[in-house]
Amino acid sequence: MDLPFIFKKIVGNLLLPSGLSFLFLLLAFLAAFSRYRKSQVKVFLSLGFLVFFLSSTVLPYFLLRPLESRYAQPEEAILKEAEAIVLLPAYISDRPGLGLFDRIGGETAKRLLAAVSLARKYPEKTLIIVGAGSCGVEMGKGASYLAEIARKMGVKNIEVYDQPNDTASSARALKKRLAGKKFILVTAAYHMPRSVFLFEREGLKPVPYPAYYISRAEKSFGITDFWPRPINLFYSDLAVHEYLGLAFYKLLEHIP
Repeated sequence: MDLPFIFKKIVGNLLLPSGLSFLFLLLAFLAAFSRYRKSQVKVFLSLGFLVFFLSSTVLPYFLLRPLESRYAQPEEAILKEAEAIVLLPAYISDRPGLGLFDRIGGETAKRLLAAVSLARKYPEKTLIIVGAGSCGVEMGKGASYLAEIARKMGVKNIEVYDQPNDTASSARALKKRLAGKKFILVTAAYHMPRSVFLFEREGLKPVPYPAYYISRAEKSFGITDFWPRPINLFYSDLAVHEYLGLAFYKLLEHIP
């Protein structure tokens, strides 16, 4: 069991909009039954409401758009120069008893389809699938599941790395394999800035190929956009997670 990884996940989740909303509501609940001034209850309730309301309405658009607009689809000539295709999966379940296709979520499916499309277009390039892909504490064999699906879709030239449990460890795992080589990096658009940063930090040469977008180039807000939706809270969590990850790793750059 990787305790530092678990600790990072717990602290990170508490700093997400959903985690902050819960913390403020919990503090309001505790303050309501304590001997402290009731004004604290109003403060915590107000903070919890504001975080929840903004995060579940319009906030994710403003958070995701800067991330997703960082990299555009590469030109054909640049794709041809690359020597491999690297796929970073999102969630993949390692729960026993599930069918192969039931193990992957919608985002992972879109990332996989983009990588398979590239692998079939450029069969001479190796498709490298890296990452456990599980949301659980014990990491699974997510890359192997995706490789099995890719083979069913006609891709033959595949390498699998199941062990890495996050983007940073995925970049380290491929450091020797891809040293000095250009490769196409397939992941979600919102995840691309952090992925490119971590792979370049290892001295690698990724060609960003964003495969999944949430925000849109043009957005006009109507009154219904200000009604809370659970999916928006989820998207806010995704965006904040990326910003926290970028800040964390960039901070490490300045620590001896």
